Amino acid sequence: MEKGLRIAVVLIGVTMVLGALGFIFSPDAMEAQFSVVASRIDGMGTLRGDLGGLFLTLAIFTLYGSRPGKSAWLAVPVVFMLTVLLGRTVHILIDGLSEPAIRSTVVEIISLAVLESARRQLATDKSAG
Repeated sequence: MEKGLRIAVVLIGVTMVLGALGFIFSPDAMEAQFSVVASRIDGMGTLRGDLGGLFLTLAIFTLYGSRPGKSAWLAVPVVFMLTVLLGRTVHILIDGLSEPAIRSTVVEIISLAVLESARRQLATDKSAG
């Protein structure tokens, strides 16, 4: 179970790295996937810096937290995911339910569940010592 959780956390971290690299080096290609549009050149900076930086930060803490004895660091991506879900909930309540909103919410809930489960269970990992 612990090995599977650790692998799942690493996969989440690698996915976040890919998202970060996409936003940092090819924000125009990421616009459609994330339903965002940079209307001016400084908008590209926002995609690169804010979204790329967010994904990179999440990836760093997630991958570091996947290491034996370091699961406490998973609290950072857990809190980030909770705040993203808060924003997503506000979006759904104000703007209405859509297929992309459902898809994003499901991905975020699954990621949150895996990260929080790993944070709790890997903290008691006897081999972490």
